[in-house]
Amino acid sequence: MRTTNQDYTETFYNKNNQLLTVLCDGMGGHKAGDVASEMAVLLLGHFWQETAFISVEETQTWLETHINLANQRIYRAAKQYNDFQGMGTTLVTAAFVDDSILIGNIGDSRAYQLKKSSNEIELITNDHSFANELRLTGEITEEEAKKHHQRHTLTRSLGVFDKVRVDFFELQTDDTQLVLLCSDGLTNGIEEKEMKNIVLNANTLKEKAARLITAALENGSTDNVTVCLVELDSTLPTERRGE
Repeated sequence: MRTTNQDYTETFYNKNNQLLTVLCDGMGGHKAGDVASEMAVLLLGHFWQETAFISVEETQTWLETHINLANQRIYRAAKQYNDFQGMGTTLVTAAFVDDSILIGNIGDSRAYQLKKSSNEIELITNDHSFANELRLTGEITEEEAKKHHQRHTLTRSLGVFDKVRVDFFELQTDDTQLVLLCSDGLTNGIEEKEMKNIVLNANTLKEKAARLITAALENGSTDNVTVCLVELDSTLPTERRGE
């Protein structure tokens, strides 16, 4: 595990009591990765708190605009200050608006959905990594992608260019038991079968988060491990934890 944690995660509510969760995994030398991930999360959350949405379409437009605003601020800071040169961050976010959950991602931090109908855990996002791009085009297999020497080389991240494209995915709350956001420190150290077993059998969100992180570290993950869990019921309880 790294001695400094470049991951950052937080949850926010807006004026309509709509929940936004954001998780970022920073990159860059010195403290730059820490700065980029914290900037992205807090900027997005700050602006979210002043909103009130009436549709998922409106939410997506807002997120794309404000994720790009955060991207530009990180990009400018990296250009302006020597200590921040080369900094950037992944981003994965989930916005809960009415009966929909809007997932957005850049980079290789992921979102998973535990489905009510099947009790299966499903990966929602696509990693923006060089190895995964090769997998998607059929040049290498999924197993080869997991071991590829460029599996951690990102093809898309926040703060590296002056504009960034966000992938969006829409889920329905009536078939969602739990949403899990995580940095690649978790997915580098745990397979989906073990992830599902922990999520289904641990009693509380706090226990689920702790057991996921412990399993990833015990399996040899050397990166920071951060998770954000949201359980869907009338109060949308959340748990955020990182190691």
